[in-house]
Amino acid sequence: MLRTRNRIGKTAWAPITVLLAILLYALSSPQNYTQVGFLFFYPLYNDYTIQCLYTTGTYVWLYFITWSMHHVANKKFNDNAYKYVAGSALYAYISHYFFIVLWGVFIIRPYQLTFIPALFVDFILTDLVIVATYVIFVLLWELAFPPKQKDGGKEDSEEQQALLQNQEVMVGADKKAQ
Repeated sequence: MLRTRNRIGKTAWAPITVLLAILLYALSSPQNYTQVGFLFFYPLYNDYTIQCLYTTGTYVWLYFITWSMHHVANKKFNDNAYKYVAGSALYAYISHYFFIVLWGVFIIRPYQLTFIPALFVDFILTDLVIVATYVIFVLLWELAFPPKQKDGGKEDSEEQQALLQNQEVMVGADKKAQ
């Protein structure tokens, strides 16, 4: 995958691919206000065609974000930051809507907040609670199942040697194929 992406990235197809992705996103981003479902109706549209376009647009964004994050941010620079930032992404994705509704029901509607204050209250409280609960979950998990201590001994060097030999074989095979 990486080899193909890099090969395409160095040709004239790269800007054309970006333009096609933008076009596909524009086509698959419904901006209508008719045939809209209700709050807990996924994907918020009654019409089947619009549902398909909406879902396709979601996958275009996921594909784009996956590749760009792989290129930009797929490096482990700090163990703790990686554990909390990368690890909390799935938890935030799963739990965010619960907290959005919670703040809407208990804060925004009773106090009749307008859009801008409600947006900030909802965004900030949701993020804070997601981070706080994830930190609590990680601490409880590590109390129940302590992380294994890594001894950088003979096993690590043997594993690195095996990886280097495998890489040399792959490079040699590539050169023979060319």
